[in-house]
Amino acid sequence: MTTGKNITQEVEKTLDSLDGIQRAEANPFLFTRIKAKMQRQQDNVWEKVFSFITRPAIAFAVVLLVMGINMLAVWGSGANENLATDTGSANVSEIANEYNLIASAENYDYENFNNE
Repeated sequence: MTTGKNITQEVEKTLDSLDGIQRAEANPFLFTRIKAKMQRQQDNVWEKVFSFITRPAIAFAVVLLVMGINMLAVWGSGANENLATDTGSANVSEIANEYNLIASAENYDYENFNNE
């Protein structure tokens, strides 16, 4: 077993080793680096997509593309206008005849109206 004197010496030696201890100092730019890394992690995909779309060049290109598609749709529908109205009116009259619908207000007799 160890004696009381030996234990006392060990305690004194341990306490003496703590005499020269100093507070640990961090790199002065450590906090800035940590904040920057946390900020990078918070940036998500939607923020990146939104920042890309809101660039003036991209927004202008998208507007031009939509306008171009609309113009093509208008020009494309103008070529078949006569064909569409002929078949469209025939379809409406066929449906009206099939379901016995009144096609116009001229065919309706307002004077002999019964609430039955």
